[in-house]
Amino acid sequence: MADSRLLALAAAAALTLNAGAQAPAATQAPRPASEAPATFRAGVELVRLDVQVTDRDGRPIGDLRQDEVEILEEGHPRPIVFFQHVEEPAESYADIARHTIAGEVSTNKGAARGHLYAIIFDQLHIMPGDEQRARLAVERFVSTRLKPGDRVALYAVPGPGPQIGLTADTHRISTALAQVQGTAEAQTIGAVATMTEQEAFEIVRGNELILQRVAGRVQAEIASDTARRAGLTVMTGTLPLTDLVKEDARKIANAADGESRAVLARLADILRSLGAMEGRKTVVLISEGFHGDRLTRELEDVAAAAAQSYSVVTAFDVNRHEIDVTAAELLEADHASIIHDRLAPLGSLAAETGGSLVIDAGHHADQALAAVAGQSQDYYLVGFAPRDVRAKDAYRRVTIRVRRAGAQVSTRTGFTLTDAAARIGRYQSIERALAAPYPQQGLPLRYTTYLLRGQAPGAHTVILSLEAELPIAASKAAQMADVVFVVRQAGDGRVAASGRDTLPLPSRHDAGATSGTGTFRVQFDLPAGDYLMRAVVREPGGLLGSADRRFTVRALDGPSLEATDLLLSPVRGELPVRPKAYTGDGLSGVLELYARTAAQLQEARVLVELVPVGDTSALVSGTAELSDVRTTARGVTREARLDLPLQAIPPGAYLARARVMLGPDTVSQSVREVDIRPGRRPAPDGATDRENIDREPNFDPRAIAESTIAHDFIARLENASSPALADAKLGVDRLRSADFAGSISALESVLQAETRNGSAAFLLGWAYHGAGEDRQAISAWRRAVFVDPTLVSAHLALADIYERLSQPALAAQALRAGLTALPQSPELLDRLARLGQK
Repeated sequence: MADSRLLALAAAAALTLNAGAQAPAATQAPRPASEAPATFRAGVELVRLDVQVTDRDGRPIGDLRQDEVEILEEGHPRPIVFFQHVEEPAESYADIARHTIAGEVSTNKGAARGHLYAIIFDQLHIMPGDEQRARLAVERFVSTRLKPGDRVALYAVPGPGPQIGLTADTHRISTALAQVQGTAEAQTIGAVATMTEQEAFEIVRGNELILQRVAGRVQAEIASDTARRAGLTVMTGTLPLTDLVKEDARKIANAADGESRAVLARLADILRSLGAMEGRKTVVLISEGFHGDRLTRELEDVAAAAAQSYSVVTAFDVNRHEIDVTAAELLEADHASIIHDRLAPLGSLAAETGGSLVIDAGHHADQALAAVAGQSQDYYLVGFAPRDVRAKDAYRRVTIRVRRAGAQVSTRTGFTLTDAAARIGRYQSIERALAAPYPQQGLPLRYTTYLLRGQAPGAHTVILSLEAELPIAASKAAQMADVVFVVRQAGDGRVAASGRDTLPLPSRHDAGATSGTGTFRVQFDLPAGDYLMRAVVREPGGLLGSADRRFTVRALDGPSLEATDLLLSPVRGELPVRPKAYTGDGLSGVLELYARTAAQLQEARVLVELVPVGDTSALVSGTAELSDVRTTARGVTREARLDLPLQAIPPGAYLARARVMLGPDTVSQSVREVDIRPGRRPAPDGATDRENIDREPNFDPRAIAESTIAHDFIARLENASSPALADAKLGVDRLRSADFAGSISALESVLQAETRNGSAAFLLGWAYHGAGEDRQAISAWRRAVFVDPTLVSAHLALADIYERLSQPALAAQALRAGLTALPQSPELLDRLARLGQK
């Protein structure tokens, strides 16, 4: 069952492109469900809502199913096309990092992340001095309650005051809090009357009692001796005094509305800016409130901005609820009514975003902030296609119901579609994701790395293998997803490798799944050392995921015996993110040993064990089969092939451990997790049995040896009386008889003497291909087309091998490279056309 050429094929499956990006392949992802949900397709306008679901005791429900959720847009049911659980890990940051960043497979599911807080002081609606208690409480909260992964922003609106975006610099936040000042005024002077803002709004609403109260107060002021001595009079003309008071009230109310609109516009801008960082945000809005009679549109705009950035608004009421005994004509009932009136818009905004209104927060701000910090960050992202994607400005009501007894739902109650011109561009969103303090979870993804020895001294090849959950392609012409990765040195943060490429969207998915899985592979070379990597995937609609990885590149060309990473797969060219094996097939794998001398490798043994995850005792073990020692320009190498039976192994998660031994000592060890499943491996599309999976390349070596290229190759060397003629004839003869090892040895000797002989490189490629060493075959054919770009057969050979390795983009690239030299080649044009039809 072990494939003796798995290592070479695995390396050949990931080829370097410039900065490291490579064309991918798309597969499907199983995702069982109780019913077939709507499919998440690329190009569809998608609205995502963050939904928190708890039980009767307030504990998060973590096993909610998609078929238990119902969405109503303006009362109309909408199918769910995106469903994701964003779980708040219960482990410590270090424990999370061990299995998401430093683990064998890096993922953004359950990734370490902190809370995101935005503290916003509505200075314009806070009386001077009333902000002090909340300000001091915020300072204590920032200094003592924030965890290392948390971020906090501080804004004083509309200004002046602090305008600090999300940051981990708590000292900066604490220092800036001293600049926050309440600026509201108790009374407003009109042309005729002096009145409070509350009185002005009551008069505008038609409250005759308040109108008469203010008018009477004005009349009393006019009649007062103080006013006459000061020469104060009121010229009412033919208008009654009450009409003049009404006019003043309208002016005061309009001015107050204008100020409130400025605050709400600034608040909406702040909330939209928070959307640059993925994740749910807790917004603490500190205010004494304002009148919202004529601000419905502006409040909906703030709610829409909160929906776009996944912000939950918790409003802190900092009014003085005790009665001011010096205030004239103010009853306790009036005071409570005034506060209630001004808090109504804050309560509405909190309800629209799934938050809450904290009454009299000024007197218990510490407890209120502690309660905010204690809120769970466990929630679900639920996506649906809106009914009408053309109406971009209308605020639409949405209701989410959960069909589970006792479930409590907390979510926003509406949304507004964003105009395409106002959205963050693809490159800008990717750059923000690369700079974000922790991974983004909009798209689930996971990836791993494989270490092999590179081609040049001191260079070690790292192969990145990645899977991302993506929407289904709406058509063959669907856009591609973007893939970007950056590798930095762990010590100083300098960029060591990076790449940007595209990834085809899956064309279909399993029954019960709303999306499919796209796969991506790329290789790049690094010197030995410790590295940090971030990979980002963005689908055409704008959803984005990223994950971090820490890995070490071991020196594989030193004086001691070293080994590559363990590759586990029975399929040629497959580099799985997480290997799977089946009890009916057994576990196949390979690793390669390197040393300076043959004697080191001759004494080596490789012991293989299969250990259940979390246990220490192996359930099955064996010794790997070692191939013959092979000499290369950088030393000697030897391949170890493992094949373990699994019939008696219960399905589950295991560690496959390969230990390289010299005598009693373990000199190198490679470990990889593997999922053991019952039965036999399912046949891929177009394959009906296991033989179809592992069959050898279908080519006739005699046809290659007797081709025109081979005849011309020998003839040119004869005409030139080349000393390499004997090796050339031997190489072709050995190829004809399918003695691939002998052909390789002879043709390599030819190329040492004839370094620019494209025909020799072309024939060598077929010899390597016959031996199953497709990595070397690709290198030989690349050398052939570099030396002789007009060698059509070499371009075609490259295209064929890339397509066999499920790399159609690389196949097309090889054909286009040939057309650069031979623009009218019918063979290349026909092959490219046929490739485009698949």
